[in-house]
Amino acid sequence: MEHLFPTIELFGIPGLTLNLTVALMSLIASAVVALIAIAAVRRLDMRRPSGMQNFLEAITDFVRGLANDTVGAKHADTWVPLGLTLFIWMFVSNQMGLITNITAHASGEGSYTYWMSPTANFTVAMTMGVSMVLLSHIVGLRKPGQYFKHWVTPNVAMLPLHLVEELPKFLTLGLRLFGNIFAGEVLLAILVGMPVQLGWVAGSIAGGIPMLVWLGYSMFVGTVQAFVFTVLTLVYVGQKIPHDEHH
Repeated sequence: MEHLFPTIELFGIPGLTLNLTVALMSLIASAVVALIAIAAVRRLDMRRPSGMQNFLEAITDFVRGLANDTVGAKHADTWVPLGLTLFIWMFVSNQMGLITNITAHASGEGSYTYWMSPTANFTVAMTMGVSMVLLSHIVGLRKPGQYFKHWVTPNVAMLPLHLVEELPKFLTLGLRLFGNIFAGEVLLAILVGMPVQLGWVAGSIAGGIPMLVWLGYSMFVGTVQAFVFTVLTLVYVGQKIPHDEHH
């Protein structure tokens, strides 16, 4: 059965639509991240830090370590906020589709999906991937002389090879995220639907245990994908920072 999404047309332009499910899930993920941050800093105490404060400080130190290794100690503090936000938002977003899948049938045409991981949407994943790669190039353009020199180093004959090396970044960063999260939700939906297809007894036996295993594995995959996306973003940014500044 096809999964449909409630949409609205933007500015009266045919074909330009907004996926309401994805927009709502993105806002919810952002709200959860904001609540985590507020809970962590609401009662800051250097002597007796709360559990949430310790949790966020541990993640911050972890991301700072990644930044030190990728963009250099000189620039690490500049990029920690982006890395921290990416990691937490990605982690929350990747897990949202595991919570539940609320659907309402639509006259046999399919089912409207009102709950999903926003990162399981191709447009969201690719937009984030392309945006992060573009950001790395914007960083490089802050010193245009060194940026353009890189493309023809050690000589102009290397330009095609540098382009071949760079172009896949625009695809792989988003595709890797989308493929892993979307595939996890599809298999989870199949396992959840087994009791309906096979009967409640047989379906629960055939799908129940695999579903629990897959839930645990999907949480692991969602965490790994948040980590990979954050690391690669910092790596791409670090590649565009002049090497003499990686100190």
